[in-house]
Amino acid sequence: MIDATLQDLRFGLRSLRKRPGLTLIAVLSLGLGLGANTTVFTWMNAFVLRPLPAVPGFDRIVALNTHAPGDAMWSVSYPNLRDWRAQSRSLDIAASAFSQFGMRGEGGGVERIWAAMATGNYFDVLGVRPALGRLLTMRDEDERAPVMVLGYAYWRRRFAGDSGIVGRHLELDGHDLTVVGVAAPRFGGTTIGLQFDAYAPVTLVPLLTGLGGMDGRDNQFLDGVARIRTGWTLAQARQELDAVAKRVSAATGDADSRNGAFVTPLADQGAASFLKPLFIALLGVTGLVLLIACANVANLLLARALARRREIGIRIALGANRWRLVRQLLTESLALGLLAGGVGLVVASWSRGALARRVPPAPFPISLEFAVDGRVLLFALGVTVAASVVFGLVPALQASNPALVPTLKDEIGGGPAHRTRLQSALVVSQVALSLVSLVCAGLFLRSLRASQHADVGFTSPDRVLLVSSDLRLAGVPDSQRAAVVDRLLDRLRAVPGVEAASVTTMSPLGFGGSSSVSVTPEGYVPGRDESMSIEYLDVGSDYFRAMGIPIVRGRGIERGDVPGAQDVAVVNERFAQRFWPGQDPIGRRFRRSGIWRTVVGVAKQGKYHSLTESAESFIYVPFAQESRNGLDVLVRTTGDPRALTGAVHEAFRSVNADLPFLDVRTMAEHMQAALFVQTLGATMLSAFGLIALLLSAIGIFGVLSYHVGQRTREIGVRVALGASRREVVGMVVGRALRLVGVGLAAGLVLALGAGQLLRTQLIGVGPRDPLTFLAIALLLGLVALAAAWLPARRAARVDPMVALRYE
Repeated sequence: MIDATLQDLRFGLRSLRKRPGLTLIAVLSLGLGLGANTTVFTWMNAFVLRPLPAVPGFDRIVALNTHAPGDAMWSVSYPNLRDWRAQSRSLDIAASAFSQFGMRGEGGGVERIWAAMATGNYFDVLGVRPALGRLLTMRDEDERAPVMVLGYAYWRRRFAGDSGIVGRHLELDGHDLTVVGVAAPRFGGTTIGLQFDAYAPVTLVPLLTGLGGMDGRDNQFLDGVARIRTGWTLAQARQELDAVAKRVSAATGDADSRNGAFVTPLADQGAASFLKPLFIALLGVTGLVLLIACANVANLLLARALARRREIGIRIALGANRWRLVRQLLTESLALGLLAGGVGLVVASWSRGALARRVPPAPFPISLEFAVDGRVLLFALGVTVAASVVFGLVPALQASNPALVPTLKDEIGGGPAHRTRLQSALVVSQVALSLVSLVCAGLFLRSLRASQHADVGFTSPDRVLLVSSDLRLAGVPDSQRAAVVDRLLDRLRAVPGVEAASVTTMSPLGFGGSSSVSVTPEGYVPGRDESMSIEYLDVGSDYFRAMGIPIVRGRGIERGDVPGAQDVAVVNERFAQRFWPGQDPIGRRFRRSGIWRTVVGVAKQGKYHSLTESAESFIYVPFAQESRNGLDVLVRTTGDPRALTGAVHEAFRSVNADLPFLDVRTMAEHMQAALFVQTLGATMLSAFGLIALLLSAIGIFGVLSYHVGQRTREIGVRVALGASRREVVGMVVGRALRLVGVGLAAGLVLALGAGQLLRTQLIGVGPRDPLTFLAIALLLGLVALAAAWLPARRAARVDPMVALRYE
């Protein structure tokens, strides 16, 4: 059996070498389809299936969050985490929280690094081993040990892989920490898509951040992570921890004793949660592209089978078994598929970085590693074999069952009708699948356009320059932070071409998270399950003018809103309507973190995280009254903000030479994070749709060329009897339009279903958008006409005398 298979393989390769043109077209067509599928699977593998390659048993790793009233998902406080960890029987629980810090180098300069403040059992729960030294322990957490573990990539980049790093003392935000180890390669933390430079005990948070103690149960800042213990299922772990969390809330006197816990697979959190539906859509479309390529190759093999009909007929006449011939022909198809699979891997290796290149600038340690690992190779092999069977089986069955007597006489005639019907059916399927692919691309393009023109609550983001900074990295004492920010804003406002300047702790519609706090509005009685957690920003004076956010009532945050002055806030329209409907909100108060704040203004409703979010309540608090370290500086300009980058940087240096000047971008570039899914979807689906369109055009051209060749004698007779060239062209083009019409009708039905699957990813356009469907149908019709034109011209030029002698 093995010898026969090897013999078939050698024969198949020799056969492919004899027809290099056909082989090249088939390999390239299939290679594009296989490469597209492998590329998307590589992305899905990195984000969804195996986002943490250094963590064994990833399928049992879950994320933990507080289940707050109104089904709100909050982070976890440190006291609650300790109680959950002590009482849970189903989960081994850990947690971390990340922030940026200043690492002072040997030359005296300060370098920004991103560090995860983790519980002592963080690495043990994940099953991560050290590359060097040791990792964090529970003793480090309990004793607040001044130690740190370096990330592997950072250790290689910053310290050139120095094995003597263990035991060295490094200064982090002015505090001396001892390096005790280096984490495993390919481990960057548990926030999918980010890679941290270092890890330190979570109990050092008060020391390193200066934000006070961690004992308050309302200080929810940790991202919980856990491993489901052996013998427990995800459903059981959810039920058990939720009961534990509610018991802890009731016992500790939480404001709402019904607070439970969310237990979610880690692969469904963060970037993976919003990219997974898009990857599934992309994988579906690339699957359609591959099917179109298979239909193309099947048509080529059917045409090739006709050329080999005499060879196969002789072999059957000499006693060859039909199934032996089918096996040999399928082996040829497999050889063709493996060649195409090699091309597909080359395409995937080259294109896998396309996603990373589409990621907009962000003030976070984004790290995207798309490795072609064993899982990807296995997927590519499986798809290659499946495609080989799909495009090879029907032609093999057709070729191995010829009409023996006409074949041995080498009679061509008009060709078997069933073969013509099969080729026509393949063209119809290509058109239908192309329509689905192009409609998906069209819907995303329309969605992207609508997103770019959506009302986000502020104006002219292309005229705002954003610069991230951190006062801690410059060594600014707490008592001087407000003064340093005021001096910086004064210098920026004096720069020619600057309209307004301000600061904020977080800019909207970016990749960053948010801060929220429970509030008690004056005179408002919340419902039983109503969440009173409201998101907020700390903003500087002139923030609303710098952002282009209209103040619809009252005033914005001003320079006089400083510590010691009245505690004030600006709320958005939804906040005012929700808590004081039909009343003037100016002068009303709400309690936040134990402080009563007076509302002095109402800002226009905006978008804060995504363009699809519903209207949410929001609070703006004076930056000077909060005294934060990390900030974004906003500079609104009269022209191109990039042109003022040098002047803005000089203003930073004039205030404090060590003040970091980081992550320079425009607000329009920053907002690309909110458009990331639409931009990636529109770009990749358009590329795959164009490939599908090209393959369909090739398929139509090939079938019509074959059709004209088979009917050369008939066409000659028609011309001899007086048929005009226009009539001959009309006959060929009419056949093309009939095939395309049937394909469009079938494709429209399929596209309506595909549009419904994409509806959650679309913004400002419906899944049955008539303009998109009509435009794509017209495009396919025009391409079909273009593909039919050359065969039609060839038919119109048939010489009757030559055709009548044609056999």
